[in-house]
Amino acid sequence: MIYEQLKITEPSANVTNIGYYGKQWIDFMKNHHPKLFRQLKKNQTLFAVAQSVNKSAQEYKDLLDRQYEQMHPRPYEWASVSEHRSWKFTRDFYTEHEVMVDCVLIPLTQP
Repeated sequence: MIYEQLKITEPSANVTNIGYYGKQWIDFMKNHHPKLFRQLKKNQTLFAVAQSVNKSAQEYKDLLDRQYEQMHPRPYEWASVSEHRSWKFTRDFYTEHEVMVDCVLIPLTQP
């Protein structure tokens, strides 16, 4: 895994606090923008940008979840478990896609 190969030399940098979206962004940068990835690593800003990406992506996901719930209300309490799971799966599918496209799969170089 690439996170083990990265030296943590940034002040207060920690692989565990970059979050899910930060890790996805690092994978994207390493695979699709290797020059920028190496530059960020050299400048010791990789984890700071990853933390920033994770924070903004999570905030965007929360917003999209709320908007989805307004447009498509949750099933009633007496609905079956499968209906609740289906609703959550569909919501997560749409919102996760939007977050990845709009926040994570972008070659950022500044937090």
